[in-house]
Amino acid sequence: MTETKNLPSISRQVTELVLAGSTKHAEDAINDTAEQFGDLAVVEVLESLEPQVASLHLSAFDGGKLSLATLLIPPKAWAESLAYFAATWDADWIEDEPEVLAESLFAHIHGVIFSSDDEDRRAELIHEALATDWGTTAFAVLFSTATEEIIEIANDIHNRGSHSSGQTSSDHDVIPLALEIARTDSDGWDRVLFEIFPDWQPGENQLQASSDDAENHDDNGDDDEGNNDHEFAIGRSTKELLMRLRNQVPSKAVSTPKAGQRPSLGEDIFS
Repeated sequence: MTETKNLPSISRQVTELVLAGSTKHAEDAINDTAEQFGDLAVVEVLESLEPQVASLHLSAFDGGKLSLATLLIPPKAWAESLAYFAATWDADWIEDEPEVLAESLFAHIHGVIFSSDDEDRRAELIHEALATDWGTTAFAVLFSTATEEIIEIANDIHNRGSHSSGQTSSDHDVIPLALEIARTDSDGWDRVLFEIFPDWQPGENQLQASSDDAENHDDNGDDDEGNNDHEFAIGRSTKELLMRLRNQVPSKAVSTPKAGQRPSLGEDIFS
């Protein structure tokens, strides 16, 4: 009973510290809660935080600087908080430093998903994130930094299935995450691919990296072996996807749509 009575005040304390910019003290409060009341109490506190507050706190940590919040945040609460990760970006920052922003986003997502060896939790984190438009776009941002490798994996999976294929010789950092998604949430994998390649029609056209890459490809005269006969689905660039993610930041907190019931961006889900 004492634990239950204390949790709302702990949640308020963490919120005030995060909004004041005292991430370290907020994490200390979370650690103190774990010591006094156990991990389940921390889960309840994290679940009660406003998603924008949770996002602000978690964004201070990544794979190289883990927090108890990273380890224990409920998958659905994390998926909701992911909607606000791009809230501090502006168009100039996206234009000037897309690689920096993509790297920061990767560090956050990879840090949360691979924070433990619990395969069930990992699968649930992926599933909840990819049940949202913003989560799908966030993962698409990461994979747009290794488009050639993603195309190789996507074609192999399309031809042979995710569990008997999907291998690549690439050592790019996003590859383990891509394979994890393909093998644990096939619907989510497809949504990410279509976010990167909105015009892709499996079996009818081929995947190609981005419009910039396609122009370079044409300028170099590499199409003289019959490739001009093929229709290509050109991928969105990292900049385009970063801007899409920034535009998906809600103006106020909203509930995460349930899997299989994702409204489209045209349905005004961000009031």
